Amino acid sequence: MLKFISVGFAVLLLVSPVAGADTIKGAYVGCLTKESLDEFIGAAVNKDQRQMQSLLNRQCFSIEGREYSVVKAGFVKSQIRVYAGDGSVLLWVPAEAAR
Repeated sequence: MLKFISVGFAVLLLVSPVAGADTIKGAYVGCLTKESLDEFIGAAVNKDQRQMQSLLNRQCFSIEGREYSVVKAGFVKSQIRVYAGDGSVLLWVPAEAAR
């Protein structure tokens, strides 16, 4: 099921963002779970390119330039709703991505 959701969201991200709301500024990723975000951040800190690539487009997605709204603002991590075309998905991001 997670694979189906991941593939579906990856296809959504191919659609151009819609103008109007806040937009992610910077090269950030958003992940389906807090744990996936922690794993991606850990891989980035350790410069583990293979693990980051393994997570990308499966559990974590590039969200640069995407329209979003904040669902739950946190000090370290926030949950946002990312919009693409007519769809949206909830993702966890580093808090600074949603500022």
